[in-house]
Amino acid sequence: MNRYSVFKSFVFTLLLVVCAGTPLSAQKLTLVKKHPAVGDQWASRFGLTGLNKPEGAYYRLREEVRVSNLIRSSATEGMQLIISEKTAFGSFGLFRSPMSEDLMNFTLALYNKDAKLVKEFDLCKVTGVYGLEVQDIRYEAGRFYFNMACPTYSDDYRGKCSRLYCLDVKTGSIVWSTDYLVSNDIILVEDDYIVCSYGFTGERDFVYLLDKKTGAVTSRMPLDRKAEYVELKDGHLYVVDAAQSVYEYKIAN
Repeated sequence: MNRYSVFKSFVFTLLLVVCAGTPLSAQKLTLVKKHPAVGDQWASRFGLTGLNKPEGAYYRLREEVRVSNLIRSSATEGMQLIISEKTAFGSFGLFRSPMSEDLMNFTLALYNKDAKLVKEFDLCKVTGVYGLEVQDIRYEAGRFYFNMACPTYSDDYRGKCSRLYCLDVKTGSIVWSTDYLVSNDIILVEDDYIVCSYGFTGERDFVYLLDKKTGAVTSRMPLDRKAEYVELKDGHLYVVDAAQSVYEYKIAN
């Protein structure tokens, strides 16, 4: 093959990559090893804590109340507190409407260090999304990261669900959001990236690494089954799927 043919082939490949939206650079995640069907001993075998989902790996969301007795407003009266944490500014609480209600609503409440309620966000109103489920929310440096996930098959929502959002506390606006079918279940915020995953019975399953500033996908790795638990340890990402197989990935600097 002459130089001109090589150049044409390179240009054609480049166009395919650009049109497909796939970065030329290598993925940030590298699979070290898949450990099939580890079983219930996955945590002890790999030295994992299980703390990222205290209610157990097979719940579809995170429920973790670290700060109780938060002040209720008219907006959150009668709602269930499902996640609360201490922060540099005080604390926050995520409230959801009762499970018996047909339409799910979620309110994020912020409290100062004196436990006084200072701000609330109706997450359905902020995102313009109703009928979906916040399955995890994390705070870091003035921003909240949360998903609006399909509570069942994505086909029931025409595939328009399971986005991850970034909310700026100061402006009350959405900084970025991902494509659909990128995030359900728990998420992790670490360094310059976010770890999330998407999957469901009979659907394609992936784990993602996102750029924290923009929400851009820097890695997408396929899984055999839906991710039920994720944890970071010593620069490695461990993903436990629904078959209790453990995927060990190395994260590039």
